[in-house]
Amino acid sequence: MKTAVRRTSDEWLWLALWSAMLLIAADNLLGYFSIHTGKWGLLASALLALAAGVQAMGGVRFLRRRDAGLAALMLVVFFAGQAMQTLRMGSGAQNRGVDFSAYYLAGKLVSQTPAESPYHPSLFADGRMNLNLTAAAAMDPDWQAASIRYHAPLSAPFLYPPFFAVLMKPFALLSFVAAYRVWSLLSVLLVIAAAWLALDVGGVKISPKLALILGVGIFSFYPLLDSLFYGQMGGAILFLFAASVWLLARGRDCSSALCLAVATLVKLTPALAVPVLVFHRRWRWLAAYVVWLIALTAFSVQQVGWTMHGEFLHRVLPSISCGTPVCQNSSVAAVVQEWFMGRVPLAQNTPASLPPYACAVSRSVAFAVYAWMLLRCYRRRREGLVVSDIIAMSLLGIVISPISWWHHYTLGLLAFLCLLGKRPVRGNGLLLLLFFAVATNVVGIIRILVTNHVTQLLLAPIIPALTIAVVYAMLAPMSETTTGSSRTVEP
Repeated sequence: MKTAVRRTSDEWLWLALWSAMLLIAADNLLGYFSIHTGKWGLLASALLALAAGVQAMGGVRFLRRRDAGLAALMLVVFFAGQAMQTLRMGSGAQNRGVDFSAYYLAGKLVSQTPAESPYHPSLFADGRMNLNLTAAAAMDPDWQAASIRYHAPLSAPFLYPPFFAVLMKPFALLSFVAAYRVWSLLSVLLVIAAAWLALDVGGVKISPKLALILGVGIFSFYPLLDSLFYGQMGGAILFLFAASVWLLARGRDCSSALCLAVATLVKLTPALAVPVLVFHRRWRWLAAYVVWLIALTAFSVQQVGWTMHGEFLHRVLPSISCGTPVCQNSSVAAVVQEWFMGRVPLAQNTPASLPPYACAVSRSVAFAVYAWMLLRCYRRRREGLVVSDIIAMSLLGIVISPISWWHHYTLGLLAFLCLLGKRPVRGNGLLLLLFFAVATNVVGIIRILVTNHVTQLLLAPIIPALTIAVVYAMLAPMSETTTGSSRTVEP
C-alpha cells in the first residue's frame, strides 16, 4: 500500500514539474506574457530541470525505458533553450520579427493595385546577395520607404517566390504587430499539428506523459525558437512536409501532392524530394504534383502578373544560388566557401567577394552530395520505402540548400519524430547526436565564441557532415538494416 501511495505521489510530482516546464517553454517560445524573464526566470528553469533530473536519477518506474531516456535528453534541451532565449531577450531583441517584416511588406506591396514588386535585393559586385542586415545603407531605398510607410521594422530582403507574397495578403490587412502575433501563434499550432502527423507516420502511440515530454523538448528546440524569434516560415514548411508524407502513407496522392506543391512554391527546396517519387514510379502522385504546380502558378500570375515572376527567376534566384559563407549558414556550400576563404565570418561581416571558383566548386560539391544520395535512393527503390525516402530527403535538403540558417533545422523535427518509434540498426545513435547538436545549437555557439580560424574551419562541417551521415544511414538498403528479425520498415 505504501509503495502504491509513494508511486502515485512521485507520478504527481513528475507531472507537476513537467507541466511547469512546458508552461515556461511555451511562454518563452512566444514571448508575449513574460512569465519567464531575465536571470530569475532562468534560475527557475534550472531549478525545475534539476528537480526533474534528481527525480529521474531516483527512478521513474511509471515511465517506459524509452520515454525515460527521451525525458533525460529533453531536460538538457529545455535548459539550453531557456538559456539561449534569456540571453537573446536580454540583448534587447532588436531583430525580432525582422524576417516576418519582409513577408509582411511583400504582402502589402502585392495587395496594391497595380501590384508593386517586393524584390529589392542589395547585391555585391559579383552578383551575390548582400545579407548584411545591420547596415541600413545596404538596403534598397524603396524597400526602406515601404518599411516606413507600413510601420514595419527595417527588414531583410524578400527572397521567396511571388506565390508566397500572394499568400501573405491576409496578414497585410492587419497592423504589423497584430500580424506578427497571429503568424507566431499560427506557426506554433502548425508545429504541434506537424508533430502529431510525424509521430503518427512513425507509428508512435502518444500517451499524455509522452506528449508532455515532447512538448517541453519541441518548445525548447533551438531552431524553432530561432524561427519564431525572426518570424520565419519554418513551422509552415514543417507542417506541409509532414502532411504530405502522412497523406502519402495513406494513399491520398492528390492531397499529398498539393501539400508538397505549396511547399515548393513557397521555398523551392522541397522539390529536391520529388525524384524519390520518380524512382518509386508514383505516376499518379507526380501527375497531381505537376497539375497543382501549374494551377497554383497560374493563380499567382493572375494575382501579380508575369513580370514579377520573371524578376524572381532572373534576378533574385541567381543571386542567392551561391549562398553566403558565414557562421550562421550550415549548408555544404558555405563550408566549402569558408575553406576557400580560410576563415568563418559572422553574418554581420558577410564577405563582399569570394576567391575565384569558390562559388562554382561549392555548388558542384552540394550537387555531388545530392546526386550520391539520390543514387542510394534509386538502388533501394524496389523495397518500396517511399515515405522513409522522402523523410530522408527532407533532412538532406536543409544542408544542400545554398543558405541553411540555424532555424531551417525546424524541418528536421519531421525526421526526428517520425523515427522516434523505430529502432533502426544503423544511424540511431547518429540521429540522436544530430538532434542534440541542433536542438541546443552547441556547435553554432562554440563557432561564434571561437576566434581561431583553424578551429572555426574544423567546426564548420560538423552539422552538415552529421546530417549527411544520418541521411546515408536512413537510406541504407534493407540488407544493411537487417539483423536477424529486426529491420527498418515502412511506416
